[in-house]
Amino acid sequence: MNVNEIEYMRENRLRWFEHVQRRPIDAPVRRCDYGTEVQGRRGRGRFRKTLEETLRKDLEYLDLTEDMTQNRAQWRSRIHIADPT
Repeated sequence: MNVNEIEYMRENRLRWFEHVQRRPIDAPVRRCDYGTEVQGRRGRGRFRKTLEETLRKDLEYLDLTEDMTQNRAQWRSRIHIADPT
């Protein structure tokens, strides 16, 4: 994967995160837990990275907080990457 693909995936994850955070707390999409792990026996090797972990690293990388999702214009400008074309 090249750098543009990684940045594009990060932007899409954060756009979804903003969408979910702006929904009412009783909305079905807000009830899911991003850190849930699959029950049952674990396979060998390294544990899979959870969405919560990935989002936390994305927020840290761009120096963002969850509270910033309430200001849509600011959020979008901070997560937007330049169009590669």
